[in-house]
Amino acid sequence: MSSVPLGRLYACALAPPAGLRSSRPCPPAGPRGPGTASMAAPPAAQTGPQPAPRADGVMRHLPYFCRGQVVRGFGRSSKQLGIPTANFPEQVIDNLPADVSTGIYHGWVSVGSGDVHKMVMSIGWNPYYKNKKKSMETRIMHTFKEDFYGELLNVAVVGYLRPEKNFDSLESLISAIQGDIEEAKKRLDLPEHLKLKEDNFFHIPKSKIMNGH
Repeated sequence: MSSVPLGRLYACALAPPAGLRSSRPCPPAGPRGPGTASMAAPPAAQTGPQPAPRADGVMRHLPYFCRGQVVRGFGRSSKQLGIPTANFPEQVIDNLPADVSTGIYHGWVSVGSGDVHKMVMSIGWNPYYKNKKKSMETRIMHTFKEDFYGELLNVAVVGYLRPEKNFDSLESLISAIQGDIEEAKKRLDLPEHLKLKEDNFFHIPKSKIMNGH
């Protein structure tokens, strides 16, 4: 079996030391609700955007694996941006490592036991909309037949694209998101990122059909 990098994290536990590999998937839910992780206690509540750590601090946590039930977000990605997102519940966001940088990331995602797709994820406060709560918004590079609220979202965050920033217009924001998607597509085709598409984390028993996904 291949080894796991020392910096690899699961939402439910730290990865084993280098040279060991755990094929045990994270549990879909914990005692505190869907997507709850059994890491250390969540960091203290934050009241606004925080300074981003240096890039080497960001990369220390990648790849990062998490899962949780899809919840309704702010309702603007489809209506205003034309780019739908899948959103995690607060329990998953609270269990992010305390020093993870806000910004735009890329990686792999599946819904339930469905196929694994490329994705771009925004972690942070979304300065354009001045969010009051930190969010994790996943843009899946796939068109689904129908909504999948309540389904299990499985995410492997493998790389960092850029920090959060504000925009002077909605058009500029949309253009930046589209640019992020195109850059993520290229990076995820690199061998070191492509191999994570087949990670055991995504091998979930097909116990039920996920809305035809």
